Amino acid sequence: MQKQFDIIVLSKEQLHPQIEDRALGWFFAENFSDVVRDLDAEWTILVKPDIRLTRSFLNAVADACLDFPYADAFAPRIFKAESKEVFSSGFLIDLKHGVEEEFRTNENSEIRPVASISPECGIYSTRLLQALHGFDPELSSDSRFFDLGLRALHLGAHLFALPRIQVESVTSVSTDFKKDSTFMKELGRVYYKDLDIIRYFKFAFRHPLAFNALFKNRKELNAKSLKVTELSKFSEETFRQVST
Repeated sequence: MQKQFDIIVLSKEQLHPQIEDRALGWFFAENFSDVVRDLDAEWTILVKPDIRLTRSFLNAVADACLDFPYADAFAPRIFKAESKEVFSSGFLIDLKHGVEEEFRTNENSEIRPVASISPECGIYSTRLLQALHGFDPELSSDSRFFDLGLRALHLGAHLFALPRIQVESVTSVSTDFKKDSTFMKELGRVYYKDLDIIRYFKFAFRHPLAFNALFKNRKELNAKSLKVTELSKFSEETFRQVST
């Protein structure tokens, strides 16, 4: 029997599944590429251990997969469990700040294209995850999800924030990525590799830490950039749709 969803908990530890159900496949790994060969559901949920998965959430995801067959990945709205405050969803490209959370520019809570899915929780086509082959091993912060989303756009994938799908986090603290020096350094590598050089420099001149991208394994970074972009379907129109 093909499973309804495969769920990858991004954790070193083997945790107890939150929901016991034969229709769900549970995997525990820091990099989805470690288990991607074992996936057989059409859709896979990448989730951090702090996210509270419920049957109502899974039912909403199942409905969305049927309602939006042209989508390749969804970003749900993620709430703090106690305050119900939104703290994450999808990311947009912002040359001034680097990235911007979609919910901050989408007060009407409408479905809209995004550049990447939240590192807290995302719903992906399993075929898309298989095509992406895993996270960039040079990236250790949540910037790896931004890189993953941009690489998906280069493949021609369609990523959406879908606010009607909502899920809670049991933790009430979220990282301010704009103040995270590691994130900003790595974001420079992502911009250099996945966007054009002009956009990289516009970002890097505002954030000098991003110049780190030019001085660490430059030859390898250029090779990665060529591999990402040489057959790209990431158009100027797509860039406008997923930017602030």
